[in-house]
Amino acid sequence: MELLVMIALGLGAGFLGGMFGVGGGILFVPAFVYFLKGRIPDIHMAIGTSLAIIVANSIAGTIGHAINGRVNWYVAGSVAVFAVIGGFVGATVSGYVAKPVLQRLFAVLLVIVAAKLFFSKPVQPDASAPEQAAVASQMIEK
Repeated sequence: MELLVMIALGLGAGFLGGMFGVGGGILFVPAFVYFLKGRIPDIHMAIGTSLAIIVANSIAGTIGHAINGRVNWYVAGSVAVFAVIGGFVGATVSGYVAKPVLQRLFAVLLVIVAAKLFFSKPVQPDASAPEQAAVASQMIEK
């Protein structure tokens, strides 16, 4: 039964990650905490396992979007440098936070993000976005 749950989680989260750009935190962490208690004993393990899975999911999703010209490599590279630093610091700090507190903080984050997305107006595309993407692409090729 656990194997079926893991297959369903992988397919479902992979699809949703590729479609919406959501990572394991939003999808895997709650699923691990509730459905794989025997293998994932607490939220700390759920977060670490989720991050390990995100690597493969991100690569596959990035390739799919890049093939269709939907990746701004300048922004991706610029943000990634600092995301690596933030990820390491966040993972270290997480280890010092009690499990119940971490789980509640995670839930609050999900509610805030969901409310912001639900109540905000959809972003209108910037007319210069294709030009900016072309310039960024040329910069990378050089």
